[in-house]
Amino acid sequence: MKKIFNLAVILASLMGAATFTSCDDDEDDVIDKIENGEVTKTPSLNVVKGGKYYAYQAGKTAFEFEVTNTSGSLTNKDQVVELSIKNVNGKKDEAFTLSDAGHSYLVMTRDAEGNQTFSTCGQASVAANAKDIVMCLALSNNTTGTDFLITSATINDTANKNGAVETTFAVKK
Repeated sequence: MKKIFNLAVILASLMGAATFTSCDDDEDDVIDKIENGEVTKTPSLNVVKGGKYYAYQAGKTAFEFEVTNTSGSLTNKDQVVELSIKNVNGKKDEAFTLSDAGHSYLVMTRDAEGNQTFSTCGQASVAANAKDIVMCLALSNNTTGTDFLITSATINDTANKNGAVETTFAVKK
């Protein structure tokens, strides 16, 4: 009986190891989809509530995000985009708000272990954070006249002068 129990424990352990998949590959999956041309990338896109998107900076980061809510308008200069970045560091979703009246820039840095750390900043912090800004909610640089335009920081003159890195975006299919 003890042999059967030991065999069952060994088989269960082997099956668990064989079927385990890590969530840390999500960043690589986004990179593969963008670099292999599975999705069309662009330096800006209009987002909508419920829309799912990818953001990508070559050599730095890639992530999936979903827009959970939008309100306001470009005309009234009170746009708000609430978004959720999916599966940050293989663990959990993180929520952020970009707005015309507050923090309209999303910043990504990495900690000592290489984990992504996201935060937001306002116009006053753009120069100091330019290299780490992965997206911004366009207001004065929005020449399309449409609401909820998310752009690369390279569109912003201050960020561009201070070393902004281009982000490209794609709609998740």
